[in-house]
Amino acid sequence: MSTIKIITLINWLLISPYGFYVLYYLFQANGSTDAAGQGMESAVKGVFFFLLLGVIGLNLLPYLWTKILASLLAILLLLLVYYIRTH
Repeated sequence: MSTIKIITLINWLLISPYGFYVLYYLFQANGSTDAAGQGMESAVKGVFFFLLLGVIGLNLLPYLWTKILASLLAILLLLLVYYIRTH
């Protein structure tokens, strides 16, 4: 296997759990907070969705540097999801 195929496979393995969390939280109802809290929650959901689309788009491009960038972003996003879930 070439290096680019290995990086692509690792990227899909990183993107999959992040995509699962994003889709799970998109289908959840907003919490019962005040209006500002509900607006912030909707904004965070939207940002996470667009970041998911960006990482998928970077991974689909045929260049090695975009795949490396996608893997770094996927790792950072998974760490961010872990931080949000635990705090």
